Amino acid sequence: MEIDPRVSKAVKGRLGPAYEELLSAMLDLDVPPIYLFADDRARLVEARDTAASAILAWSAAEPSDVAKLVDLLPAPLRVDRHEVALLEGGTWCDYFALPATVFSSPAADSPAWRAVPELAARLDDDGLIDIAGMDARPHGVLIRRYSLQYHQLLRRGFQSNIHYGLVAELLGARERYGCQTRLAIDERRVRLRSEHRELFEHDYWYGPPLSAEVLDDLHALGETVHGDPGGGGSLLNPYVALSVRWTAKEKLEFVEIEEQVPVDSDGDGPLLLARYLRAIRDTDAHVFVHCDGAVKAFERSCYPQTPAEFAERGRGAHYRKVFRLDGSIPTETWSAVASQWFRGNRLILEYLASLSGSSRSTMGDLPLGATERGDS
Repeated sequence: MEIDPRVSKAVKGRLGPAYEELLSAMLDLDVPPIYLFADDRARLVEARDTAASAILAWSAAEPSDVAKLVDLLPAPLRVDRHEVALLEGGTWCDYFALPATVFSSPAADSPAWRAVPELAARLDDDGLIDIAGMDARPHGVLIRRYSLQYHQLLRRGFQSNIHYGLVAELLGARERYGCQTRLAIDERRVRLRSEHRELFEHDYWYGPPLSAEVLDDLHALGETVHGDPGGGGSLLNPYVALSVRWTAKEKLEFVEIEEQVPVDSDGDGPLLLARYLRAIRDTDAHVFVHCDGAVKAFERSCYPQTPAEFAERGRGAHYRKVFRLDGSIPTETWSAVASQWFRGNRLILEYLASLSGSSRSTMGDLPLGATERGDS
């Protein structure tokens, strides 16, 4: 939703430090603007009441100016209570903004690291935390008096709720098969255990069962770009293409999967974010031994617009790994992780179905001179 920048500027200027207190509470407690007045947790209520009182005083002193700002808001946010309208609209952009730090390793002086300094000993070179021995749950990590949230890029759409389905699969691999599991933590958000809440969205997304015979064929290698005939322009299929590349070295196979996102000329910000997955399979043991997921950021102005251009996309402006599994990863677990990571992109389900040994992709394959797995 597009918010007129004059609204945010005016609200920030009027509230001063109270704005930062409110925004901090919203981020820490995971309360988006649309639910600002529906949450009753004490820290949020205190910050919200302080900010609302300031808006009400402003509205009483300068009613026409406040009314003009409310009129600048999109229709869904224009409500009769001006303090509600301006606090929801005024915090919208900052709440959903992706700070540059999401692509960096956590800073030692970040809020989460200050609250739980022992996290530093668990941090690897990719900015991930080894969760062995921790009370890690699909919606967060409980440690001492705190509930730490997973990384911003581990949220659905990078902005919505925590991707608890994916995290549950990663935690399950640790619990059931002893895999080493590493996850990225949101360094800027800190909430107390008493503030921990879990929100479940009731939808279903499953990876299909795969054929080990197809996966372990060392001769079925190459790269295929699976394209959406509609170019990613529909609500059901909002992704342009999916690139899958298989290579091999001795008895190991390596797969890299990356999605192509549509270029929206009216989109926010100069960067486009795309999900990427890499995995290694031991064809003798018939299991995957490594899997990691990352987000790549590309400059909007030079990002490819068609599947045919996708091979020339380059490395991207930023790269941030957000999870990693190591150990004996069963095929069905890898299928579940891959499908959950690319949740919302139906091309991944089409591609995985092509590896089941019983069905083929129906979305359209654009091999671009490469060999698709399973072809002779």
